[in-house]
Amino acid sequence: MKPPMAATRRRPEDGEKPLALAYSMTEPHLPAPVAGPVRTCIVTGAERAPERMVRFVVGPEGDVVPDLARQLPGRGMWVTAERSAIEQAVARKLFSKAARAQVKAADDLADRVGRLLLERPLGDLSRARRAGRAVAGFVRVEQMMGHGRAGLLIVAEEADGDGLAKLTKTGLPLERLGTKEILGGVFGRDQAVYVAVARDDASGQFIQRIAGGAARWRGYRLNSAG
Repeated sequence: MKPPMAATRRRPEDGEKPLALAYSMTEPHLPAPVAGPVRTCIVTGAERAPERMVRFVVGPEGDVVPDLARQLPGRGMWVTAERSAIEQAVARKLFSKAARAQVKAADDLADRVGRLLLERPLGDLSRARRAGRAVAGFVRVEQMMGHGRAGLLIVAEEADGDGLAKLTKTGLPLERLGTKEILGGVFGRDQAVYVAVARDDASGQFIQRIAGGAARWRGYRLNSAG
């Protein structure tokens, strides 16, 4: 039996090829990827841009480790960024098949990936707050919009009713991200339902990262076997 592919060094990915496809309306919850390489999902066999996949590597102890930043050393095993796909990969022991060795994929791997997908845009949102480029609370959101500074609206899963309708009518990009308690934690308060992020400038591109991460998290949750 061959030893597991330990995450010791980065190697070119097998099956890498130019992306000649145009992703238009097939997955509107995800940002459109730029032309580039594609990866093959070990569950479905479908070829997708890395932005629409989750990369995994085998850790030193032979365990399957998610690599959302796509930077860990070791040969990658790629799964479509959908909860149901990762659940299938674990249930059908497809990580061992892809690694050509017995590797350990935790039963809660899909839950772990979901948490990591949520943490990434929340981390960017926290950095935007510290830079003075994100505010919470409907009044402050309205003030940022009134000054023409808002470039992205973030709302909690519980957002509904007149407040949500009013923000939707502005035409600004709007993403749902976490619960009101989770959003509140980013701003040091018990709850936050409405958040605005200032337009990007030379200081960074918070909007692109936050919106892309929120869409990726939402798409992952929408495609669940449960």
